Amino acid sequence: MQRLLLAGVLVFYVATGLVPGARKVWSAKGARDYATYHYAVQEAVAGGDPYDTAALGRRAQAEGTRRGVHPYFYPPPFLATMLWAAPFSLATGYRLFFVLNQLLLGATVWATRRWLGTGWLPVVAAAATLTPVADSNVMGQANVMVLLFVVLGLSRRDGKPLGLAAMLKMSPALYLAHWVAGRRWASVAMAVGVAVVTSLAVLPLVGLDHQWRFYTEILPGFGSGEYHGLRVPITLPGNHSIPDLFNQLWPGPDAHHLAPAARVGAQVVSLGLLGALGLVSWRAQRPAAAGGPRGGDALQDALLLGAFTVLLTLTPVYTYEHHLTMLFVPGAALFAALAQGRLGPRWWLVVGPVWFFVAWKLLWLRNVQDWLPPAHWLLQESKFFGAVALGVACVVASRRAVPATAAPPETREAQEARMAAHLARIQAEQQARQAEKHREKQAHQQSLFPVDIRARGPAAAPGPGPATGEE
Repeated sequence: MQRLLLAGVLVFYVATGLVPGARKVWSAKGARDYATYHYAVQEAVAGGDPYDTAALGRRAQAEGTRRGVHPYFYPPPFLATMLWAAPFSLATGYRLFFVLNQLLLGATVWATRRWLGTGWLPVVAAAATLTPVADSNVMGQANVMVLLFVVLGLSRRDGKPLGLAAMLKMSPALYLAHWVAGRRWASVAMAVGVAVVTSLAVLPLVGLDHQWRFYTEILPGFGSGEYHGLRVPITLPGNHSIPDLFNQLWPGPDAHHLAPAARVGAQVVSLGLLGALGLVSWRAQRPAAAGGPRGGDALQDALLLGAFTVLLTLTPVYTYEHHLTMLFVPGAALFAALAQGRLGPRWWLVVGPVWFFVAWKLLWLRNVQDWLPPAHWLLQESKFFGAVALGVACVVASRRAVPATAAPPETREAQEARMAAHLARIQAEQQARQAEKHREKQAHQQSLFPVDIRARGPAAAPGPGPATGEE
């Protein structure tokens, strides 16, 4: 049955994602979002400023591919991952990147399966049915690459891959809050070190002045919606972010900036949720007993990290459809918990509908909006509310998905009784060893003196001498 289901989800991905996506990529002329990466790396290789949007546009116009491109606003080390594309044309690079993303997706599924200790079906189902993954690949986005580094870092508690992920897109740095709560200082330090080292390593490609511009001018503008001159409005119906909800409540001065009230409201909510998740994370990772191992196993840890994934996905001002690719982490963790029997069958009544609204195609959503005009706004925000419900489910499941072999947590009295019994056992063993040594010593002495002097009794009186025949 599992093989049949596995084949079914693979067919679903091929039919709804891979084949239609390949057709769009091979027939496209402007290369969608990939064009920004393509011309940014070409500008950097030529010694220019990759953050100069006008320069990127001039390159596109000179090649006759586009009238302009979206601004490049990624961390400097990101360009190193795109150096392979410099020799190719825009169309060829776009197609190669689409193929590369399929390979990266396969590697992500493989690494996630090892992390969660589960079969193929849960992780393949999460990747195949999450339609934003296919959307990301068609758009020419790098979300799957980021996702792979995230999974590699979180599964091993290794700061190196996670530091690389944060230097491709800044949002994965939020995972460090989970490690800080668990006092995993070595992993945190390694992630920060990798961020610094990679920034220095790409100085020949992105000069110090250009890097300074990114960290002091471009990055600080993200909180207000000023994404380096991005012309896409915040009110885009496909925006699924927390700031977008506040922008609907308190509209900004224009379509690209948040009002002060909306900005503060979104920051308060995001920081409050981060603090709450940090507290839950601290409680989940503290030692089960004095000197004992930290609580939870890999799957429970992944469920909690799934909640962090939801938060880092919804916190930026812009959360487009392709950004929801990151929700593969909570989806795979919940599916694995269900497949392993960690969660009861009733959980399907929660996870199933929630995952549907997170994963369904944006085109299907818009068709349903046309059929149900009174529910237009609820359907528009269905992916946002679905993601929130997914995060809540991960937090609750992380506390309930206890392994079947795990013992219930000990009370303080039980811990004290166990320690007292352990000390008594050690003392009895010491006494037994001392008694054994004493017996061995006595045996050794008896082997040296076989006749016990104390057992001889009093000395015998001298008897008459031998008869000699003399008078």
